Amino acid sequence: MDNQPPVQFDEGMLDVGDGHSIYWRAQGPREAPVMLVVHGGPGGAMNVKWADVLEQDKWRVVFFDQRGCGKSTPFGKLEHNGIAALIGDMEKLRVALDIGQWAIFGGSWGTTLGLAYGVAHPERCTGFLLRGIFLARREDIDWFLWDVRRVFPEAHRAFLDAIEAACGKRPANAQEILHMTEAPLARFDEAGTRLARAWTQYETTLSVVNKPPKEPTEEEKRPSAQANAAAISMALLERHYMANELPPTPLLPLVARIAHLPCRIVHGRFDMVCPADQALELAACWPGAQLTVADASGHWTFEPGNLAALRSGAAALGEAIAQANAAA
Repeated sequence: MDNQPPVQFDEGMLDVGDGHSIYWRAQGPREAPVMLVVHGGPGGAMNVKWADVLEQDKWRVVFFDQRGCGKSTPFGKLEHNGIAALIGDMEKLRVALDIGQWAIFGGSWGTTLGLAYGVAHPERCTGFLLRGIFLARREDIDWFLWDVRRVFPEAHRAFLDAIEAACGKRPANAQEILHMTEAPLARFDEAGTRLARAWTQYETTLSVVNKPPKEPTEEEKRPSAQANAAAISMALLERHYMANELPPTPLLPLVARIAHLPCRIVHGRFDMVCPADQALELAACWPGAQLTVADASGHWTFEPGNLAALRSGAAALGEAIAQANAAA
């Protein structure tokens, strides 16, 4: 039985302009160094379980939901929803919470956005903990949408089946997937919801190597309104960003702006969403970064190998930041 007391936290909504407000939550000692958690997607949402990889008494942990997803409002809005806007939101949140500097903890798309924020505001960052690197280059997007079919042919075929059912035509490449799914995902009707569920099921299948087997309950077989909303925001915003915002300004040439800061990188060897070559290329541009490739692990944060490496990496990052502060 879990006898741990409930976690005390502060929360709120921050008006960031353009008709958007973002939800945030902060927990942990107020005097501790701050870690900003940047969720994946685009279109995912904060997951407070990410704080479990940190030593709870040593960090003030700040979460937020990015524009258009989670508890942020309005839900699913694509207007004024791009990388520059999200970077601006992060900086507005830092100012609103009166935080001088913070470390960045990102996973998947959260590594893309976390790095983009870092190179834009290096003076506001103390270090980075990054899991499942996504550099968001065209080849990385093409891998996820198309080339991975060589490893997961059944899952990819089911994904294309769902697109054909929604659109009346079967895509023949990654760009056609992005083009053909735009209209049905934007309708928010039952057909669009079915396609969104198929999109997220495809991604989930690619993500997990070592998730414990569990038979779904009857209730779980009937997706709740909350589960449908999560699927819609993930599929809608991933498609929007892949079609309209990515690739971003190439990140690797800009890493020099933050290469003086400590960084711990964790990547699953069998990550089929974001292949591990991206982590190796990032580490090669960041001489002080420490990379751990977790064998027998995939993309999911909570794969046992990823989890162990993240906990070790978080502790090492905390020590490196403390040493840098002591030397300053």
